Amino acid sequence: MLLKPYQDRALAQLRFFFRQCRSGDFGAAYAATIARIESDDEVSDDGAAAFARGGYSAVEGLEREAPYCCIRLPTGGGKTLLAAHAVKIAADEWMERPKVPVLWLVPSNPILTQTIDALKQPRHPYRLALEDAFGAIAVFDVEERRQIAPQDFINKTVVIVGTMQTFRINDTNMRNVYSTDENLERHFRDARMGEGLEVEDSGPRRGDVKYSFANLLHRQRPLLILDEAHNFMTGLSGNVKQRLNPSAIIEFTATPKPRSNVISAASALELKNAEMIKMPIHLTQHGSWQQAVNAAVMNRAALEPIGRGDPGRIRPIALYQAQPQTEGAEATVELLKKHLIEVEKIPEEAIVVATGDQRGLDGVDLFDPACKVEHVITVQALKEGWDCSFAYIFCSVASIRSAGAVEQLLGRVLRMPFAQRRVSEELNRAYAHVSEANFATAAQALTDKLTEMGFDERSARQAIIETPPEMQLDGGDSPLFRRPAAPVHRLPSRPDISNLSPEAQRATRMADDGEGGVALTVAEDAPEEVQREVAAAIEPFVPGSIESVERYIEQAAAARSPAERGVKLEVPRLQLSVQGELDLAETETFIDLAGWDLLDDPGKAELPAFHYSETGEGFAFDIEGDTIICRNIDEQIELALDDATDWDAAALSRFLDRWTKQIHTSQPVYLEYCRRVVQHLLDVRRMPLAVLVRGKYALRRAVSDKVKLLREQTARQGVQMFLEGLGEPLVSDESAFRFEPYFYNAASYYSGSFRPNRHYYMRMGKLNNFEVECARIIDGLPEVETWVRNGEAMPGNYSLPTSKGNFFPDFVAKLRDGSVFVIEAKGRVDEYDREKDNIGRRTAEVSGGKMRFVMVWKDDKDGRDVATQIRAALA
Repeated sequence: MLLKPYQDRALAQLRFFFRQCRSGDFGAAYAATIARIESDDEVSDDGAAAFARGGYSAVEGLEREAPYCCIRLPTGGGKTLLAAHAVKIAADEWMERPKVPVLWLVPSNPILTQTIDALKQPRHPYRLALEDAFGAIAVFDVEERRQIAPQDFINKTVVIVGTMQTFRINDTNMRNVYSTDENLERHFRDARMGEGLEVEDSGPRRGDVKYSFANLLHRQRPLLILDEAHNFMTGLSGNVKQRLNPSAIIEFTATPKPRSNVISAASALELKNAEMIKMPIHLTQHGSWQQAVNAAVMNRAALEPIGRGDPGRIRPIALYQAQPQTEGAEATVELLKKHLIEVEKIPEEAIVVATGDQRGLDGVDLFDPACKVEHVITVQALKEGWDCSFAYIFCSVASIRSAGAVEQLLGRVLRMPFAQRRVSEELNRAYAHVSEANFATAAQALTDKLTEMGFDERSARQAIIETPPEMQLDGGDSPLFRRPAAPVHRLPSRPDISNLSPEAQRATRMADDGEGGVALTVAEDAPEEVQREVAAAIEPFVPGSIESVERYIEQAAAARSPAERGVKLEVPRLQLSVQGELDLAETETFIDLAGWDLLDDPGKAELPAFHYSETGEGFAFDIEGDTIICRNIDEQIELALDDATDWDAAALSRFLDRWTKQIHTSQPVYLEYCRRVVQHLLDVRRMPLAVLVRGKYALRRAVSDKVKLLREQTARQGVQMFLEGLGEPLVSDESAFRFEPYFYNAASYYSGSFRPNRHYYMRMGKLNNFEVECARIIDGLPEVETWVRNGEAMPGNYSLPTSKGNFFPDFVAKLRDGSVFVIEAKGRVDEYDREKDNIGRRTAEVSGGKMRFVMVWKDDKDGRDVATQIRAALA
């Protein structure tokens, strides 16, 4: 399953954090991870910095042993899938084990059952993520702990799922996980005193290691995953955490606690753009709970035929929060169910009750087409343990400001069916009916609840709108070019569009018009043939549809962006001839130009920055300025985990080759290089083999870093050779890069007040303040016909090669004389900006006048402003 951009970003932040943690200073690692948000364009939209006030919060009792971080995702963001992918990152970047133990804690028994079922189910995305990473997987409930064999921890990644409550009691004699279990004895046959394990305090084995599950975990040092189980961090003592002895702790939650060490935070808007949640929420305020229930019933009934006509065959469900059974309560579970049956005439088979005492949802598959459930009544027992994205209507019969568990129930309603935008606009929204004094009170209360669910305050306010008499058909986009409004066709009923082409079905938007009919329109970006296909289909029902669409096509043509008008925007790409072969210039081309041979110089096998020192807790390895701590663990466990019992120089070389392979070097060459590295450390540096084996993962990183450095050095040599005249550079029309007219890729889009007149596409990628200044100047140049915001390392954008990979100039403009103007805006100084500038200028030189290049500085050394620098490059 492909991850969403905000999920990829979160995993990249996690990887960066764990790499920094290898120094042993978790506080500095956290600070660097937060600082990366502001300095790296790929993560600059991340909202984690807002949670980082106060710095890193260490885990009590594990301050130097277990790094702790948190990833914040609003409800519906896919926390469990992200957690499955996070295990591999922790294994690679921190735990450094081919197979890892995982203790996965969830907040409730319903969630426990749901998570275990998913992880054990073949082909489920959670399971696939783990299998793709590790191969063999074993999943156990905590209650199945006796089934775990010692060999499982060697041959498989073992995932143990439990609840926080399992470990919560401080008196260890009151929890089975802390008690002796003779069935676990086989896990302790090589246990030794001094490992920090609990011992028996009475009986014939007094003073001996206790055969407890907690001790088993302590020995294995599992990765601790907290899935909405943040109370584990605040509700358990440091002694409990020390007993479990985790290697690292990763928390996934919508509502992080203070000092949760948030390293990545997605917004609700990102989830909406990724089609993960239904937004906005149409909120209706009612004067009594009976009116709210009646409206919810009617709302669900209106959505029923719409959902039936959707390709996904959606069956909308209404979710009711009843009042708890207290004195004076008017709408308890029993009274609400009776009201639905007797007043609203709902068949009893269509109603289920899910409370602590009544388990109406147990064993019910709400996605089954044969399922008859349409109404679910609860108080707060659902919590996070029930999930069905067919829930569309939330109805609270009490004041939502005071009602408990509203957040959890709303979370069920917000999830988008199949994480995909629906054809009918009504199915892209959520609905809430509440009994409050007025709309303002209800809206503020609902905003507060959304904020508690992980929405930022602005997104929460924007998510709630008063139910309009007529559904809006637009998607909330803000194009740069003013376009005529697409014609809205009024039909007496919802038409069957199943005979239309798939493209036409996807482009069609339908919504109730508030007058008993249906409003239909077609997406503005749909091709003309699709517009005409839909118009022809509804012409028998709405005479004049074809004529109105033709008029709209003519008017829209005049308001199209340059890309839509067919304007070509092509940019020369650098080509190099190396050893008689002509190819597009890339980093690899520069390396080939200089000549790449990993074995040509014995000095390449030296690792001068690789040192070790023995400490009280193990060994510290220094690698290129970073200190990596290698802590002591039992030698027999260490050797078993690595599937090796007889280490020598050859075995260590094979390990390095297996774990540090490079796609650019053949396996025999790389193995020989690893052998030379090991022999140099043994023979010249006089490092003991036992120390190298102990620090083999640190050595693996040192080898990878050295090869990366060697390739960068070779690439820089190749760039210099190219700039000095080698390589026969040229550009040609055949190799030119072309911006696709209907494909513009940006991680996020600009939403400020600047509205350019000549941008190539209807939308524009994000800009910082300095880039906005540059864009305004470019857009106002009389020489410019059209231009595009380039700048991001995304497919579909133009790039130039350097020794460190491609760089993406910020702007590309087509001039009226037919040439192109490439602009790189530098608000801050990078270490290899001169190389970028030289590559850009050299490409322009060999383009035969087809291209100009300029690097614009915020602080020009000659004191020129931005406009002067740009105009000088055009002169």
